[in-house]
Amino acid sequence: MIFALTGSIMDDRVLINDFARRSFRDIADQDYIAARVNYQANLPEPFLWCSLQTIEKYLKAILLFNDCSAKQLSHDLEKSLSLVLAISDINFDIPDDVKRFIRYLNSYGANRYLEYSTYMRPRCLFELDKSVWHIRRYCYYMRGEIKIRKDLRKPRLPLELDRIHKQYFAENPHKYTLFQGYLENAIKKNSEAAKWLVWHNFYFGKRKKNFVKKHPEFFSSVNPTLTLHPEAYDVLKPLVNFSKPVRQLFEES
Repeated sequence: MIFALTGSIMDDRVLINDFARRSFRDIADQDYIAARVNYQANLPEPFLWCSLQTIEKYLKAILLFNDCSAKQLSHDLEKSLSLVLAISDINFDIPDDVKRFIRYLNSYGANRYLEYSTYMRPRCLFELDKSVWHIRRYCYYMRGEIKIRKDLRKPRLPLELDRIHKQYFAENPHKYTLFQGYLENAIKKNSEAAKWLVWHNFYFGKRKKNFVKKHPEFFSSVNPTLTLHPEAYDVLKPLVNFSKPVRQLFEES
C-alpha cells in the first residue's frame, strides 16, 4: 500500500483537530446511528456494542481536542471518562444518570463474542440518546482566542462553555448543533441515516419532541456457553482467543 503526501503541510493543531473530528467524532456519530438501527431491529448485543463504540470515540475525541492522550484506553469507558473529567479548566456538566449508563455500557457493551452474561434493560435507547447529547456537545476544539474587535481578543474557552451550558439548549436540545457535525448534516440533508437518527429521539431532529407514542422497550438477557457449560473453556482455549477478564476468571479460580 502506497501513501502519498498531498496538499500543503498543516500544523500540528490542525492535524490533531482534523483527526479527532473525522476519525473519532464522525465515526462515533455513525456508530450512534448504527446503535439506533440495531435497537429498532431488536438486536440487543449489537446495540450495546455500537453504543459502547459511540461513547468511547466521543470521549477520545474530547481528549484529543484538549491535547490529552487517548492511547492505551481500549474500550474502558470509565477510564476514558475519568481522564475527560480531569481536564481542569472545563466544568463538564454530565448528569449522574449518564455516568451510570456509561458504567453499564462499560460492563456489558464490550461483550462482542458473548463471552459472559449480558442484558439490555428496557429504557436503553433513551439513556443512549441522553448520554450522546450530553457528551457530544463538548466534542470540538474550544481553545485559542476569539477576536472581539480589532484591538481585543479573548480566550475562546469560557465563551464556548457559556454557550454549551445555556439553559435554552437544556430546554431545546434539538437546537444545539456542532459545526461540520455528521449528525447535523444528515438531518439537514434528510439522508437515509436521518430517519433512523430522529426516530423517537428527544435530542436530535428538526423539531422538539415532548413525547413519543408506542415506543418499543426491549428487555433481553442472555447466558453464554461458558456460563452454561464452564467445562467448555478448556475445550475452546486452544481454538479461541478469549479476552483477558475471561482468561483470568477461568485460570485463576
